[in-house]
Amino acid sequence: MRTAPVFIVVVFLGVIASGCLDSSPAQPTPAPTTPPITTTPEITPTLPLSLATPTRTTSVSDNTITIAKNTFRPANMTVAVHSTVRWVNADDRPHRIEFEDKSFSTSTFLLGSSQSASQRFDRAGSFNYSCMIHPEMRGVITVEG
Repeated sequence: MRTAPVFIVVVFLGVIASGCLDSSPAQPTPAPTTPPITTTPEITPTLPLSLATPTRTTSVSDNTITIAKNTFRPANMTVAVHSTVRWVNADDRPHRIEFEDKSFSTSTFLLGSSQSASQRFDRAGSFNYSCMIHPEMRGVITVEG
């Protein structure tokens, strides 16, 4: 019965002695390697040509019509030729602006809440517009040359 504990001690001492009496030259412990530092390249988003900023922009700061409570504010506006008028939907419902004479290729604008649309006027005249969804909403853009 005493042989088991003695056997364990002998094996244990043998393991320790073999590690201490190893005659092979000591190898230096390699320094921990760190991965190279990589930087993320700066990402520059590119826009499709249809979304790119046009080379010539027209200020519409004074030519903005706000849609609120089913009314155009102001409904009637006079601008100079080559001016751009912008409609901004401040309502919580959609509006569809249409020019009565359909003289523009983009003569219909569907505007959801907080959306806007612009129309450039390159010739003199009087242009009636309305909301197709709410026909009581009407206005006139007068373009002077």
